[in-house]
Amino acid sequence: MHLDDDHLNHGHDDTDCGQLADYHGIPIALQATLEAANAYLGATLADGTRRAYRSDFRIFTDWCSAYSLASTPATPDSIALFLAHQAQSGLATVTLNRRLAAIRYAHRLQSLPSPTEHALVRDTLAGILRRHGQLPKNQKEPLSDLEIALLLRACPDTLGGLRDRALIAVGFAGAFRAGELAALTLERLTFQADGHLVALLPKSKNDQHGRGFEKPIYNGSRLTPVSHLQAWLNASGIKEGPIYRVVHRSGALQPAALSADWICRRVQQLAKTVLGKDKGAIGGHSLRSGFITTAAEYGEDVARIMEVTGQKDPRTVLRYIRRANRFKGHAGRGFL
Repeated sequence: MHLDDDHLNHGHDDTDCGQLADYHGIPIALQATLEAANAYLGATLADGTRRAYRSDFRIFTDWCSAYSLASTPATPDSIALFLAHQAQSGLATVTLNRRLAAIRYAHRLQSLPSPTEHALVRDTLAGILRRHGQLPKNQKEPLSDLEIALLLRACPDTLGGLRDRALIAVGFAGAFRAGELAALTLERLTFQADGHLVALLPKSKNDQHGRGFEKPIYNGSRLTPVSHLQAWLNASGIKEGPIYRVVHRSGALQPAALSADWICRRVQQLAKTVLGKDKGAIGGHSLRSGFITTAAEYGEDVARIMEVTGQKDPRTVLRYIRRANRFKGHAGRGFL
């Protein structure tokens, strides 16, 4: 594998991952195999992770340039100073860890030993964590089933409104991430005779190797997500490909699929307009966290919740539940 650190630093889309050498004289029959192998190497990181690494490594190289230090190969002393500088600027330790991962990745792609595992670097990071602590990431507020019902009721009976109903209802009922909704295609849906739905996720955050996960979506009698999805599909005439697509202002359906960012912004906009929510507190993840916390409030078992979310570690689910129920059954409720 090879990579100039200038590639990762300046964010080239296809050259920020290792590549097999393009040997002169390679048999023509192996050219396609070589291209496929390089494509597989490029798929070792999710697109979002690759973009984050590019940004983080650029920050590191800019810092090194300002002090005439080498970014690759970097020394443990340089990285320790960089961590201290970043911590002093108020950066969260979760971001520091990601920047270390980006530096490690850049060194690995250039077949260089990574200085990020050096005791000096590890001890510096441990000291930062001890001194500053590790604040939880800014979590988006979950949307409850009652709030989802209000959002659905507010969507007009236009093509765009039908799409938004299907987006909100299915996103909540299936505890989807925004990226999973954006990638959902008709070919991955199986409508059941009893009115429910199974959605196949070929790959997700918890399934980076693409083993696949079948997400069960219950239609119910209140939010009826499957019914809203069928209404959208019937009105749009979609027969294949992406489920959630752009609807032009004129009302015409476009072939382009909605992006995860657009879905997040749409959820924020609807929540602000209908519920008066602060846009900063709501996001696409509010649908997923909303399902988890609402299911817990209705007394559903953690294992059954995980059958919908696809999460592997019950502690992750419990963190959502504890955050939502921090004042429920409070120890001081009887005397405060």
